[in-house]
Amino acid sequence: MTTPPSGGRPAEALLDQLWQTALDDDYYAVRERSPRRSARVLSGVTLLAFGLLVSTAAVQTRTDAPAGDLERAALIDDIEAREELVESQRDRVQELTTEVEELREAAAGAVVDDAGAAVVAADEPAAGPGIVITARSGDRGAAAEISDLDLQLLVNGLWYAGAEAVAINGQRIGSMTAIRWAGEAVTVNYRTLNEPYEITAIGPPELEENWTANPSGRHWQHRSDASGVSWDIVADDELTVPAVPRARLSLTHATSTEEAP
Repeated sequence: MTTPPSGGRPAEALLDQLWQTALDDDYYAVRERSPRRSARVLSGVTLLAFGLLVSTAAVQTRTDAPAGDLERAALIDDIEAREELVESQRDRVQELTTEVEELREAAAGAVVDDAGAAVVAADEPAAGPGIVITARSGDRGAAAEISDLDLQLLVNGLWYAGAEAVAINGQRIGSMTAIRWAGEAVTVNYRTLNEPYEITAIGPPELEENWTANPSGRHWQHRSDASGVSWDIVADDELTVPAVPRARLSLTHATSTEEAP
């Protein structure tokens, strides 16, 4: 057996040399490079995770916008739309106001001759083209009987259709004329009328068409379908209607504004 050197120093030196040279030199080369590569990989993963986190946070923040902000934006849009509508309506009102003023001025400057005014007021007889409507009650009971309301609707419909003069059984319809039911019959100008009712209307060529198309004509068509009320229309180029009967009225309370104190 070999006797170790005295003092142990050569043995320690040998052990240190074996420890330091126990691993291959390539191990130390790899060990020196490994931390750098790992650091780069770790840095890349960290940056990728951070970018994903930032993107997710941005999307989440945009998605979770406060409801109050959305409501406020919608309210602003609604207010702006309503302001535009009000402005357009204001312009339309101004246009209509101007048009009304122009029509009022035109009406004030219009001159109506005395004869024309008398015809319109039914104070004078009238003649001209028009239509004659002859109406008869049906045979389906009391509901089929022509009433004062039926005749009122008929006359109003003729005025609306463009009639200039109207008479029922020779009784001219004027501004003071009453069509009403009295006793067992219809009265016009306080005169009792008997069937058939003959309504004479002087007006434009389209008078018949206008009347049948307006609510009055539709009412009479309904009466005919539902109750058997019958009526027919004949056009005539030479019709005459008398003046409204002179009413014997006396004024006890009303006076002319020019004479009033």
